[in-house]
Amino acid sequence: MTPSMPPTFAEKDLNYYLRMIRGDFAELEETQTAKVSPASSQKNIVVLLGSRVLGHGNPELGERLLKFLLQAMVHNRVKPRSLVLINEAVHLAAEGSSVLSDLMVLSEQGVRVMVCVLSVDEYKIEESIKVGAIADMDNICEHLLTAWKVITL
Repeated sequence: MTPSMPPTFAEKDLNYYLRMIRGDFAELEETQTAKVSPASSQKNIVVLLGSRVLGHGNPELGERLLKFLLQAMVHNRVKPRSLVLINEAVHLAAEGSSVLSDLMVLSEQGVRVMVCVLSVDEYKIEESIKVGAIADMDNICEHLLTAWKVITL
């Protein structure tokens, strides 16, 4: 029998594949281990938020839904590449926001938080922004257009 490669895992198009080859691969095991790296938990997905609430209708329910969604993102293994806050959603990154701590944790976990400068200027809250980076529309546009997927909420 000829030596062959050990089983490996690969992630392609959000599906996982296992490759197994029969044979004695003891001598290859050490070199193959260095090549196999853990799958990244961050995807090239951008979440675009334009409001302080999630959905339409009852604003109190919408505020709670958004809080639970961000908490779920904090605890989920898969993370978006970034959150883009525009219009009223820029208040989410400001002092006193009910989801500020969740946004801070997501930022610490590597999720980029982008806060629209036009919206911040409109609401005059630049001094109270506590998480994320203030970005102009050129940066936001480039960021959205290079993402695999944009989810608008």
